[in-house]
Parts: sequence; C-alpha cells; structure tokens
Amino acid sequence: MWNIMDQTHTSAIEEDIALVQSYIPLVEFLGLALGSSTEVVLHDVAHPDQSVIAIANGHVSGRSIGSPSTDLMYKVLRDGIRDGKDYVIGYEAHSVLHDIPLVSSTFFIRREGRIVGALCLNTDPSAFVTVKQSIERLGALYFPNLQPASASTEHTGVQEENLVASVSDMAADTITAMCVRRGISAHKLSVDDRLSIIRTLNERGYFRFKGAIGTVADQLGVAESSVYRYLHTIQKNK
Repeated sequence: MWNIMDQTHTSAIEEDIALVQSYIPLVEFLGLALGSSTEVVLHDVAHPDQSVIAIANGHVSGRSIGSPSTDLMYKVLRDGIRDGKDYVIGYEAHSVLHDIPLVSSTFFIRREGRIVGALCLNTDPSAFVTVKQSIERLGALYFPNLQPASASTEHTGVQEENLVASVSDMAADTITAMCVRRGISAHKLSVDDRLSIIRTLNERGYFRFKGAIGTVADQLGVAESSVYRYLHTIQKNK
C-alpha cells in the first residue's frame, strides 16, 4: 500500500514539474518581445530554495537560475489569492539594484487546482521616471500653478514583493534596512531590533529555506540558538 502511495505521489510531482517546464520556451520569447527592461522569470514552487528554473533579462533584479522564491510566492501558497484569480498585475517589487520599485505581474501555473509554478514579469520603470521628472521640472518653470493629476490604479490586493538573488541576500536586505534606520552596525543592534528583523523575515517565509537560521545568525553576529530563541518568542507572542 505504501509503495503504491509513494509511487502515486512521485508521479504527481513529476507531472507538476513537467507542466512548469513546458513554460520554459515562453521565457526567452517574452524576454525578447518585451525588451531588456523587463525581466521574465519562471518559478517551480516545489523547490523554494532554488525555484527559478528559467530567466530572461536577469540583470533587472540580479537573479539567475537557482535563485530562491520570493516572499509573495510564500504568502500566496500560504494564504491563497483574493477572488481565486490566476494572476496579479501591477504591484511593486523591490530589488537591491534599484531605488525605484519595479512594476510586476505574476501568472500562477496550476495543475488540478494547485499552484505548481509562476511566470513573472518585472519591469524597470527608471527611464520613464527620469523622463517624467524632467517634464515635471519643465512644467514647474512654465506652469508653476499647475496641479498634478492624482494617479488611480486598480487595487490588486498585493502590496509588494521583494526580489533577491540568494537566501543570504534576503537576510542582508532586512538587516541593512534596520541598520540604516538605527544608524548603527549589525552587531550593535538591540534585542528588540533583532526581534523585529526575525519577525519580518519570518513573515516573508525566510525560514523555510535551508540554512536560513545559520545565515541570519552569522549576519547578526549571534549564535544560532539566539535566532531559535527569537523565533520562539515571536511565535509565543502571536
């Protein structure tokens, strides 16, 4: 009985992987069709530590094949998608390579109702923003009393996403942000600061990755047992 069940489970996984891999030819095509400012990424959710199995224009976020899944992917797999849609469009994604958020959209690949992969587009709008700012400065010279129109976008239910090239980068981004806010180095962070960092990483699904505890411990300059203790405190206070 167990052998039959194991074989069935293995067969299902293989079929999931085959379905996601069937989208690989689309990645190069979309990368060429949409241009070098749009990154196209294919994720296999079965392997969150190395979910990126194909990528075009990876220079946009600095990722490559073998990069991990994102916090958005973790949240969707955990909580589902509002209205049961197969996609989310026009949300912000953040990368350490850009001060300006990327404009992103994701199509979720399903098999038998389950999300087994995702095809993502991340566009760098820097050139448009530069032109927009130039026009605004020019407009201020000639039309100083002109009021800018309010931008209105459809609410997608997705707030943001953080794109990282490695598991180490995800921890480093969060720790660096805290250090910048405090104006101190990582080893001088208070216990409350460290708890805040661990809480943020936990909410983003960071600790589902292999080696995550050791990585964040090294970057914070604490023992792995301290990170486990912080996690226990966070979960106890939920």
